[in-house]
Amino acid sequence: MARITVVVTAYGNTDGLKYTLESLCEQTDEAFDVLIVRCGEHAGNNELIKSYCDEYVGFSCVSAPEDALIPQARNLGAQTAATELLLFMTEGDYLSPESVEAFMKAYEETKADVLCPRLYISGENEPYYSPLEDLLATVPHIGRFDEALMGSLDHEGRVYKKKFFDLYGMRFPERPAFYNTAFLTECLYRCDASATGVAGAIYDFRNGAFANGFRPGEEPNTENLAFAVSLYDALIANVRTWIEEETGAFEGDEYTFQQALFEYFTVLTDRFYRYFWFLTDADIETLKNKYEALSALMTEDRRKRISTAFADIRFPSMYMSHEDAAKLPMVSLLLDIRDGGELPAFLTSLYMGRFPFFEVFVPKCAAQGVKLPLPQAENLHVLPDQGFFAAARAAAVGVPINVKSAQPLDPKILSELATTRAPAALYQYLFASKRKKYSAKTYLKKKGMAMR
Repeated sequence: MARITVVVTAYGNTDGLKYTLESLCEQTDEAFDVLIVRCGEHAGNNELIKSYCDEYVGFSCVSAPEDALIPQARNLGAQTAATELLLFMTEGDYLSPESVEAFMKAYEETKADVLCPRLYISGENEPYYSPLEDLLATVPHIGRFDEALMGSLDHEGRVYKKKFFDLYGMRFPERPAFYNTAFLTECLYRCDASATGVAGAIYDFRNGAFANGFRPGEEPNTENLAFAVSLYDALIANVRTWIEEETGAFEGDEYTFQQALFEYFTVLTDRFYRYFWFLTDADIETLKNKYEALSALMTEDRRKRISTAFADIRFPSMYMSHEDAAKLPMVSLLLDIRDGGELPAFLTSLYMGRFPFFEVFVPKCAAQGVKLPLPQAENLHVLPDQGFFAAARAAAVGVPINVKSAQPLDPKILSELATTRAPAALYQYLFASKRKKYSAKTYLKKKGMAMR
């Protein structure tokens, strides 16, 4: 009898869905159900889903609204499932063959409410195992305020008891971002959930090409930013309350409190730099005030750790307006492309990277009639085709770099390039070499694997 249901959200990526379902068919333990939550009517998906449900025992499907966000689809799956445990997956992700068996063995030994696997992150960027999840995967009893757990609240691949939905009436917040953080913190701090690591289970999360952009509704905006801030404000408050209850006093320099501040600061910094061009100047001012408030609570030692962790970032820059940042780019990218169909993917990879201090020059023929990710960005310049390179070089403020391929960039490239101590004349060479280094296809070929 099945004791765990794998809830798979399906949005129309037929190849990705098949890849996910095949990974479930290859499990060494067959005592589990698969519930596919279909979002919208997609002919390819419908046919594929029917074939798996017809062929395999325990496979079934329910339909969610076409515009359902991932957390909304997961809530529907959780309400429909009839097993004791739930694992949530999205089409395109993968579960290693021994994972279900490992989850169930760990559950039998610990009866934990939350099971944490290893997390492998793959896609167009260099694949890697999450070091935080690797730390958790070997811990049989994970504390609520474990450093690695606080640093990985928004990660995928965890197994939850269904009681959180049935007994406590919990739901993933129907928001496009930070829904994992919100749900897990509720489990840990409202329901006092127990957690355990499962080293034998590996969840392969495909972060996808940056060319894909944000999922619908996930675009950074004032509302999503306020939600993220509220979650981490609540985390800080929970840590403080816990310290006061345990010790009877709160001094502010306690290790757990300082670590929570560190994680909060880290999350905000990552979002600030990756979302910079998508936020308003008012949002940037809000973040500035939040940074200053958090920094005032940090010890000197923690401030030094922040500086070390973000050695490639100049912190005063995070207080810039869009206009100020556009005037001080470190690199100027001159796009030597004429195919407008390739342009949105390349630009999206730039604007979603953790390095906003660039400007980009685009020939008019490539931009004409193309929907750009940020058509009003102050650092995006569309110039006439005639004399494009001469005009772009004359206007460039940063180190000019000719870009001859519209393949999306790995986010590490510009960040590392900006911190490299080398003559400006070498930047074109360094850009090309780093681009080759961080090509997923190149990386996988070296590992003896093929790009899937």
